Amino acid sequence: MGTTLLPHLPNQARPRRAATRRRLRLTVVSTYPPRRCGLASYTTDLRDALAVAAPGWRVEVCAVDRDGLTYGPQVPVVIRQDDPEDYRRAADAIADRGCDLVLIQHEYGIFGGPDGAYVTNLAARLRERGVPYAVTLHTVLTEPSPGQAGVLRELCGQAAGVTVFTDTARRLVAGRFADPRSVAVVPHGAPEVLRSPVDPARLRPVVADALAEISDDVVLTTFGLIGPGKGLEVALAALPAVAARHPRVRYVIAGATHPEEVRRHGERYRESLVELAERLGVQRHVRFVDAFLTDAELAALLARTDLYVTPYRSTEQICSGALTFAVASGCPVVSTAYRYAEDLLAAAPGREAPGLLVPTGDEQALAEAVIRLLDDPSALARARRAADTLGATLTWPAVAARLARTLSGFAGTRAAGPAAAAPPLRFDHLDRLVDAGGIIQFANGGEPDLGSGYCVDDVARLGIVAAGLYGQPGEARTRGAQWLDLTLRFLAESVGPGGLRNLRDHDGTWRDEPHLGDHVGRAIWGLGVLAANHLPRSVSHTAGALLDRLLPLVPHLTFPRSAAYAALGLARVPTRPGVRDALRTAAGVLVAAAEETAAAGRSAAAGRSATSDAATASGATAREWRWYEPQLTYDNARLPQALLAAGAALGDRDMIRLALDTLEWYLGQVGLDGPHPVLRCVGNLWRQREAAGRAPDGYEGDEQPLDAAATVEALVEAWQVTRNWRYARLAARAHAWFHGVNRAGAPLYDPATGGCHDGLHPDGVNPNMGAESTLAYYQSLFAQVHAGLVRAPSARPGPVGAPTVTTAQLVEGAA
Repeated sequence: MGTTLLPHLPNQARPRRAATRRRLRLTVVSTYPPRRCGLASYTTDLRDALAVAAPGWRVEVCAVDRDGLTYGPQVPVVIRQDDPEDYRRAADAIADRGCDLVLIQHEYGIFGGPDGAYVTNLAARLRERGVPYAVTLHTVLTEPSPGQAGVLRELCGQAAGVTVFTDTARRLVAGRFADPRSVAVVPHGAPEVLRSPVDPARLRPVVADALAEISDDVVLTTFGLIGPGKGLEVALAALPAVAARHPRVRYVIAGATHPEEVRRHGERYRESLVELAERLGVQRHVRFVDAFLTDAELAALLARTDLYVTPYRSTEQICSGALTFAVASGCPVVSTAYRYAEDLLAAAPGREAPGLLVPTGDEQALAEAVIRLLDDPSALARARRAADTLGATLTWPAVAARLARTLSGFAGTRAAGPAAAAPPLRFDHLDRLVDAGGIIQFANGGEPDLGSGYCVDDVARLGIVAAGLYGQPGEARTRGAQWLDLTLRFLAESVGPGGLRNLRDHDGTWRDEPHLGDHVGRAIWGLGVLAANHLPRSVSHTAGALLDRLLPLVPHLTFPRSAAYAALGLARVPTRPGVRDALRTAAGVLVAAAEETAAAGRSAAAGRSATSDAATASGATAREWRWYEPQLTYDNARLPQALLAAGAALGDRDMIRLALDTLEWYLGQVGLDGPHPVLRCVGNLWRQREAAGRAPDGYEGDEQPLDAAATVEALVEAWQVTRNWRYARLAARAHAWFHGVNRAGAPLYDPATGGCHDGLHPDGVNPNMGAESTLAYYQSLFAQVHAGLVRAPSARPGPVGAPTVTTAQLVEGAA
């Protein structure tokens, strides 16, 4: 037992190595001209540079579009930014074109969905199609929101490789969002034209006129798409002091307003800058060039620049193409101290720095730094030489050659691609259980027991499974859509004053009044999954609204399982209003339960003789009852899973440590801690503290699919949080319990009907196949599919009885 809580962070990333291909079919997913943004310009330069560095490659672009633009032949695939389904369609189109590797350019605001989550649809579908992908991160935040962190963790954790622009970015990403060995540093490139004279004929009048106007001035420059985050008002506020010292100074602000800023506010920000310059009395010292400049025009402007200024407000910015271009052109720089500037402008050992850094938002410090360099021509010249020396290493020919080598290594591997295919989906049994009223609770053999009616618990589980089915093509998707609607309707009808009804007869009559209990927690769990998943907007919106109605019930869920189920749903949507506090409340119930049980255990141990026969026989494991309750009952692994999910969503490392500690202890209780792990669930007679040394050889009652699924999903959760591959392997091993890797050697899942037996006893299986058990199998399966650990199953089965490859057959390869 025992595990590393967080992945080890080595001193250097070690990208996987593979033979360099003579011809690589690469697709870059990004914005692209005619869309105007820095990422589109970067991708254009990247594609042009790879054409020189790797002439045998086929490099195509999949453009992310929101304006219905028309693209050239180099863009055979287009993604509609705000359509979640278009990401899957695009992945299929990319795969059908024979792509060897996809390179996703990730920037916040480029991809649709909450925190850009729709890009994970693309990634998941690429994994299903067997196409590896890599990710280039253009922004890496020190403290991302839980939603942002979740998207990056899912995207990067499953990637064949991740590239970043600086060592600082690598330190922020490695181990946190991706396997450290898969993270490589490849600098941001800059066009060669920036270091060459430019023919004036290549300049448009708007640029040529501006250059003529400033020909005799001391020129400060900032360029790029204009928006509030650029801090231009700070630079303008510093300008009066600079102009008082250097009356010939002109500050050139070159660039069109960012399209998203125009979309929201028109030219309001640019107009505010003009008004500010007038109020400060420096309008004659400012020259606006309202145009999206070409590389040649930038080269001409930077060649005329005495000092480049980046006054950005955010310290988090991990990359700046504008600053890269300025340094590549040999411009000395004064910049606010954001992460990329700190890395790029650091002085090499024994050498001058290419510029000066000042605190963000400090116009006085910015003015003093500019004056300092303008007052000292020799210092300015030294900074210019340092910039020129560094800039020579940043041009695209050098960068593209390095990137081509890195991508060749990524193309031959996948970091976490699925190694096994699940058996084909069969809907026969679920079709029997599900009708217009809900999903029938129990079955006699394979036949629904209509007298058992429906319950909120099973319908909430059905919703989670339906979300997994909706992510698959064809018949599975159709079933998923139908059952999502059924789930939302049933749960909405169950809500009443102070709680939820749970049990409903087949004729639609409720058997109970609204009350609290595990069913409330399960409903919140299901709704959290539906609100967070990449489902039709009508589904996620309805689920979110219903979830909001249930939030006031969370503080009243005082039993560990009720709180755990609620936490599992809330952890999926931590950015919704009110959810974060509710999540912390639910997780607090688990923390308190663990602490109370531990204290009771210490008290009991203190009362026993250290030399008693009982203590000697039970051993350390029995004395150290590291759990949330004084006994192991049902659905046990949901407790550490919920605390782990909550800790990850809240950024609470203490919760994560406690969750992993208790999960490790539990793995020892169910046979998953040794060299030959085989899951043996706690039976339905339960296990008391006194029997905790090991899973006993005697009969504890039937093992239940509910417990097996909980164990699998807890291990998947642990893999997603820690990226410790041991958890991924154990998840596959635990899931194999359904396929016969268990104490009886008997499969519980029936591939002929898609049903799952209700229990496992020493000699075989319970013949009944109820809703809880069948849904448990699918929850276990789709948890692994969603994490990229198992290839998505086909919904096009062959004849009944046809041989299929099962997880059980392949699990030895993962162990």
